[in-house]
Amino acid sequence: MRKCLLFLVAFMFFLFSLGAPIVQAENAKIDYVALGDSLASGHTPYGDKVGRGFTDMISEAIAKENMLGSFTKEYATSGETSVGLLETLKRGDVQQSLKNAELITIISGANDFIDEMYNPNDESINTDLTKATALLNKVAGNMTTAIQQVKALNPEADIYLFGYYFPLPHLKNTESKKQIQLAFSIVNNRLATLAKNEGVHFVEVASAFDKNGASYLENPKDIHPNEAGYKVLADQFLLNYSIPVNGPFPNHTGEWGNKIDKPELVAADKMWTVTLTKGINPASVKEAVYVVKDDTKLVPVGIEVSIDNKQILISPPKQGYKPGAYQLMITNKLTDKSGGALQKTVLVNFKVK
Repeated sequence: MRKCLLFLVAFMFFLFSLGAPIVQAENAKIDYVALGDSLASGHTPYGDKVGRGFTDMISEAIAKENMLGSFTKEYATSGETSVGLLETLKRGDVQQSLKNAELITIISGANDFIDEMYNPNDESINTDLTKATALLNKVAGNMTTAIQQVKALNPEADIYLFGYYFPLPHLKNTESKKQIQLAFSIVNNRLATLAKNEGVHFVEVASAFDKNGASYLENPKDIHPNEAGYKVLADQFLLNYSIPVNGPFPNHTGEWGNKIDKPELVAADKMWTVTLTKGINPASVKEAVYVVKDDTKLVPVGIEVSIDNKQILISPPKQGYKPGAYQLMITNKLTDKSGGALQKTVLVNFKVK
């Protein structure tokens, strides 16, 4: 259960002149590298054409916020297996791109199973449990190694491992369909577990995709989705990723009314709760509350106001706080309903483990 920090601001609200010097945050723009199979490259449902896939849509969302530095999906390959991913990671150009990236997405492993366990000619599957278990362990091992290699190249990057949707909703063989659905469920659970164990983010897509899978996979003879289907994958990612922001923020070295140093390390998913003695104007919160990392990077936190307007809830970025030093700042731009400003500004220094 998340612990909440309780600030008791026992001062009345009135016009107040004590402020903090403003500096301009200039977060580095995001260099995004997409790794994986034909889904990462955006193959269309018809032929071998590459179109606008989920990785393109993710890059577009970042670009819309003017935060995209570069994007490449050139290392994603049609038919790539987990073994192929490991081969890709041996390339010098790939390694250099990964070293420079702030965001890396990976989707790989499904082709291992489709190639080995499914015969599209008669819609039959190989039911050899021993072989299936060995293959699952092999894929999990390869993906674990791949993630470890990516983290070794760039321990600071945000790394997201994608799960899979069920790719064969048009199968007529009911028994084969059930068995393959179960197999993909097992694969997704294994991928989620290894992502957690390796400290990277997992993007679960099946629950959102599969309920309309037949419409997203409009070509019964192909396992690649249309743009609507790719959008589901992009949307699932964006539910788990806060796009960095640029903009001005207060200088923590300025004069502060209340300054609090938190000696204990806090969790990456820390939720802060600021409790006030008087109802505030919710419209004033956006320009009054800031979280900054290492004195230089404005953090895209979530900020909400309680129904009674007496609490401010500050949630971490969707991908969590990274290890480091942070400053939580509340300025005198925070006002009550009559326009009176916070009597004392607040600075909280905290560190994330």
